[in-house]
Amino acid sequence: MPRTFNPGHRPSQPLYPDDLVYTTVAKVESYLQLPEAKPTALIGDTTTATENAVSIIKIPIAGADYRRWGFASGDVITLYDNVDALGCTLTLTGIESTGSSGGVTLKAANPGTAYTKANEANVQPTTILSNSSQRGISKAQVENLIRRRQDYIDRICRIAWRPRLVVDEYQNFTTFKPYRRRYYTDYVGAIYLRNRPIQRVLRMGVWQGDKYRELAASRVRLVLKDPHLFNGTDKIFLCPNIAHTATLSSGTSGTTWAKDFGVKTIASQIASLINEDADASKTAIQIGSMTDNGKALNVSNEFLATANSDEGDGNVLISSMRSTDEGEDATIATTNLSCFDLALCTTVNSVATSTGSTFNVTDGSGFTQGNGLYYYGTGASIKVARCTRDGNALTIVEDLTSNFQSGLSANVTDIFQTRFDSDATDEQRQKDWWSMEDNGAIMFNNQYPFFENHSIKLTYVYGERYLDKSIEDACTKLVALDIMMTDDYTAMFPEGTQNVDLPQKITKLEEEVKRILIPYQESIVVAGMGG
Repeated sequence: MPRTFNPGHRPSQPLYPDDLVYTTVAKVESYLQLPEAKPTALIGDTTTATENAVSIIKIPIAGADYRRWGFASGDVITLYDNVDALGCTLTLTGIESTGSSGGVTLKAANPGTAYTKANEANVQPTTILSNSSQRGISKAQVENLIRRRQDYIDRICRIAWRPRLVVDEYQNFTTFKPYRRRYYTDYVGAIYLRNRPIQRVLRMGVWQGDKYRELAASRVRLVLKDPHLFNGTDKIFLCPNIAHTATLSSGTSGTTWAKDFGVKTIASQIASLINEDADASKTAIQIGSMTDNGKALNVSNEFLATANSDEGDGNVLISSMRSTDEGEDATIATTNLSCFDLALCTTVNSVATSTGSTFNVTDGSGFTQGNGLYYYGTGASIKVARCTRDGNALTIVEDLTSNFQSGLSANVTDIFQTRFDSDATDEQRQKDWWSMEDNGAIMFNNQYPFFENHSIKLTYVYGERYLDKSIEDACTKLVALDIMMTDDYTAMFPEGTQNVDLPQKITKLEEEVKRILIPYQESIVVAGMGG
């Protein structure tokens, strides 16, 4: 039995749990009125270099100064000397040791100006809080406090000012049809989600007596057949119709899925890896080298997985995080069809009529436009590549098994592609269903569930898109309170006959935060038997 138990689905949580949304370290610093960081003298002249085709500046400082101030990638610094008194503001991109000299080099984008020791060049952090272990509370500790307080505010207010994910919320369905007036003709029933406002409905399964019909997602079901046939190098590939591919390999690390168990546990392993479930000791898998706003685009940003449970033991339901029509262009492939079946999807095929890095098929119209995964072979010998399509011509842009091109045979090789699929068209008022985001209502028109308990299963993202300044203020003050309550750091705050003593400050601040949050807290009304 694996050491970590996991139920096989992504927990309900912030969509980006590590992001600092409600406040920042700089805002906490400003509120506490902490003193500026002291400048650090350079031990030599700045130099320039080229790394990854980008010109950078190298800033030499003493090792003792580095350890004292805890410079790190992402920190913002000011660099100046007597010639350039205003200096420049830079974001550090790297840190490296100078070797036996005991110095440290800070790296940043080249500002185009040189700074010299002779002109008394200095580097100064823009924040007093850093990740140094020599100066009390660290920047990383304050960031963790912010994350905790963001969760606290979401819980007590029952609203979020950031996107939060809710997985598998069950709802009962009741028709309004017997009670509606003649002129209410555009829906037969409705449900109200437990959280609002709705940002996007990712999945909506409606019970049809023997299965859940999916109305909001494009998905595929990965069915595990015989785990004894896994060969140790098995892979699952996912492509969300972009010029990058995610590779999920079998193995024993946090970036792989374990194959040495039964189908139920293996399915849970795969789902945890896709979901980037930290509780199951799984870490992020990047989709190729794709980035979004400077951050890596991971599998968990594009796909959502659920294993076992309603899907059946040994089944992994993988759905696209994109809208239904976009999600239908996502493709999947595996290297071992002896162990996997693919269901709830669209699989098309065509015969290759030529070979090479660009080859033709008899009819490419069924394949996805743009980038998609293609495969051929039998059993445990599957060859996979990401290709682009122009009519009936396919161009190999990423050979994922290193032998795709070499195995092609004209008029012999049958090329396959498996695309995600959905059971209905996308959300529209005149089609199957539509949502009213602000009040969390889902209206059903043509397709709707059976009139039974728990007949609707929803996964969605909710949260306000605008962060109220009052919430920012409350989060900042809550983090400041946490710092003040830690005795080890009380020396950071001045006291004296002219100042309010620290315990009194804490009491007043607690009362102020409560007053700020009261208007945002929603009440829950529980109806009685006749309600």
